[in-house]
Amino acid sequence: MNTQPTDEAAPTRSTNLFNWYLGSQASWFSSIGLQMVLFAWLVTDVLDERAFRVGLAQTALMAPSLVFMIFGGAFADRRDTRALLIRLHCAAAIPPAILALIIFSDSLQYEWLIVYGLVMGTLSAFAIPARDSLLSTIGSISFGADIQRAVTLASGIQFLGQLGGIAAASAAAITGAPALLALQAAVIFSGALMVRRLPPAPPVDRPPAHPWEDMKDGIREVVSSPILLPVVLCMFAVGVLYVGSFMVILPLLVTGFYDGGAGGISIVNICFWGGTIIATFTLLRFGHIHRRGFILTCSLSSGAVILFLIGVPAPFWIMCLLCFLWGLGAGTSMTMSRTIVQLAAPDSHRARVLAIFQLGFAGGGPVGAFASGFLVELTSIHMAAWIPAGVMVLVLVTMVATTRLIHITSDDIAETA
Repeated sequence: MNTQPTDEAAPTRSTNLFNWYLGSQASWFSSIGLQMVLFAWLVTDVLDERAFRVGLAQTALMAPSLVFMIFGGAFADRRDTRALLIRLHCAAAIPPAILALIIFSDSLQYEWLIVYGLVMGTLSAFAIPARDSLLSTIGSISFGADIQRAVTLASGIQFLGQLGGIAAASAAAITGAPALLALQAAVIFSGALMVRRLPPAPPVDRPPAHPWEDMKDGIREVVSSPILLPVVLCMFAVGVLYVGSFMVILPLLVTGFYDGGAGGISIVNICFWGGTIIATFTLLRFGHIHRRGFILTCSLSSGAVILFLIGVPAPFWIMCLLCFLWGLGAGTSMTMSRTIVQLAAPDSHRARVLAIFQLGFAGGGPVGAFASGFLVELTSIHMAAWIPAGVMVLVLVTMVATTRLIHITSDDIAETA
């Protein structure tokens, strides 16, 4: 019997599977894009909170990652990540729907935003490692050993989704927050329907262990790796110094110094995430990158220069241009770092290692947001941008001098994979 049609259908089915994964990725991160603008707008413009309370609110949104991210990775390593993601998408649709009702009834208070931030941050802490672990499974089915292509595509869709959500949020002053929060709930729920189209992704068989032992085992894996450790440390510095500045200083600059509202915050975010999208798809066009550590170091260094320049008073269009350039570097660094970690992490520890990696972005963010709000009140909004830029330069000099960061290549990762 001729089985050729079945053989030809296999690549199509594999591609379709990855498209469903990308669809769920887009649904989650487009809702995050909506949230980024709406949350910042509600706390800075609608409630008109001072800088310290802005930083505290952003900390509430990101702090659960600091507490639960590694546990979320250990949890995902022992679960079917497909089934876990379906439940998390359904659960994450509830908080924005409730917040929409609160605002519609004219009952919005600062405390409600804190509760919303804590709940959504906790759900994200479990969703991120599960999603990244599932990427390796679906990516290997679709692209074989070319995981860099899968990571780059997933990163590009992530940034496009965020940009779409940010663009939609720019209409907040016209539509009102309740309508956009209802849209956020619907979009994130649609991701559950897409994840249902993926095959089960059961965990690797391992002896039973206490969750705390699983977490410690994941940390040991990172600390003992000359490739994973410097990348994770750099990403933690990014979370503290870059993400914190992005979440607090930029909204305060837009609403305070430039006298902009939700539209201004959206424009700045569109410039930044537009840069990340261009960088990501440029990397996709280049294909295989050999000197990954060098590219990562250069992109992180460019962020320090640009953050310093953002702190220099200038017309709004110059700030938008700087945010676009910052996005170019951020897209490059996020894609390179995720590729390195996806390939260097062993199968048995992948979700935990990816959780520790993501902890750099999400877990370092609350520390940076809190510190940024404090620095703005202690010094000035412009000085508060210069300080983290200078600290990042010191971090990168230390990493280059004491680790293999700048010398990491695709050959090194292949040897450890």
